[in-house]
Amino acid sequence: MISRIIGKSHFIMAPCELNAVLAFTDDNKHYSEFHFGDWKSFVIWNQTGSDDDGVVLERGSSVRPTSRGNLLPALNDWISATFDTSLLRLARIHSLGDGVLVPHRDFVEFAAAPWTRVHVPLLTNRICLHSDGDTVFRMRPDEIWFLDASNLHSAINYSAERRLNLCLDFDLDKLPIESVFNAGAGSTGHVANRPEVVQRMPLGDSFQEELRSLAATLTLANFHQAVGLLSKVHFFRQAHIAEFFEWLPYVAEHSRDASLRSKADRYVRFLRDERSVGERFTLQDEVQIGLDA
Repeated sequence: MISRIIGKSHFIMAPCELNAVLAFTDDNKHYSEFHFGDWKSFVIWNQTGSDDDGVVLERGSSVRPTSRGNLLPALNDWISATFDTSLLRLARIHSLGDGVLVPHRDFVEFAAAPWTRVHVPLLTNRICLHSDGDTVFRMRPDEIWFLDASNLHSAINYSAERRLNLCLDFDLDKLPIESVFNAGAGSTGHVANRPEVVQRMPLGDSFQEELRSLAATLTLANFHQAVGLLSKVHFFRQAHIAEFFEWLPYVAEHSRDASLRSKADRYVRFLRDERSVGERFTLQDEVQIGLDA
């Protein structure tokens, strides 16, 4: 696992700001193809000040709070006091209910990862998990994480209790990860606690039969539900996250609809291998049901 804890967070959201976030509406839809279930993203700092602008760019300029972000003065003050905002390019709050991020890599649109991603849990519970490669782990409330978003990763919340993570994207160019912090505000050197890694059950000899059973019921109408189901497997069984990209084409190939294999292959390419800037993969137009469950 390349993702790691890089600092300690002693920030606790004021109840009024926490309630404001929980009441946010009109979440950003730029990346809706990357999740299944109840996942929302709210931009609070960006380069334009618009609540609707959450696009990752290859290069960026200075940022400022959006109209929505201005409702969170205490959080903004902590961000400014803790992090070098001259390097900050985008700040979002990811709000995850009962849902899962589909395994994917970010920044594949670019020759090299343009930004460095930092996560800070603001509200979480024991059933909120993250994954990076072959490791599943918890982000605890007092931790600041570097998340290697260019590597295969995912996240899940298996409860109705919301999980809120502050997601900060920095343009570090070739600067070390410590550069995200203001002088004296944070450091990797004193962080002694190890990540909380989650132990999982074996995949089991029956898993191949489970895949065949899923294939037998797979149709264009329930393709996205199958994506959500397969996205969850590695959180609870001993499997590398990359195996998702073998399971999905397999169940599509063994379904009764020959067109699904092409769909699965295109989705795998989009999630893992390559996509152009601004490219979308929306199932909604094809099956008349929303990608956002």
